[in-house]
Amino acid sequence: MLSISIRKEPEGGYSVICTDLDVASQGETIEEATENIKEAVELYIESAEEIGIMNEVLEKLGLTQEDIEKEEITIPKVFRTEIPIKLTIEQ
Repeated sequence: MLSISIRKEPEGGYSVICTDLDVASQGETIEEATENIKEAVELYIESAEEIGIMNEVLEKLGLTQEDIEKEEITIPKVFRTEIPIKLTIEQ
């Protein structure tokens, strides 16, 4: 699994970035943003294979081709979002 960061945008919708690969997307809802980032990452991986930079991508993730072949890869998943907090100061 890869780490993503989701942010609610002031003008509406959500921006999302896969922090492990510096791939970004957006969506009107958190669910849509999450689906869109999955698609963007898949396209990024496909493109990396096509242009021959897959080893660099794996290195960025701290993996090797041998790790991929083992089929038991664990990449920590982090879900981060901003949480609005209302502060009340009593006088």
